[in-house]
Amino acid sequence: MTLEQLEQRVHDLERQVALLRQKLKSLRPLGSVQDTFGMFAADAEFDEIVRLGREYRDQANAEDK
Repeated sequence: MTLEQLEQRVHDLERQVALLRQKLKSLRPLGSVQDTFGMFAADAEFDEIVRLGREYRDQANAEDK
């Protein structure tokens, strides 16, 4: 990698980090565990995660018996 390519890469990474920092500033900080309650209400993907987790645990428990 040439010095010019390296400088361009660093410039690109600095720009990406700046964009990520802007996005992070807009996120609402969580003060406590209670702030997380209801975060995934009516979230179909989270419901699927819960279903798959339950299915996995049920299967693992059945194999242990």
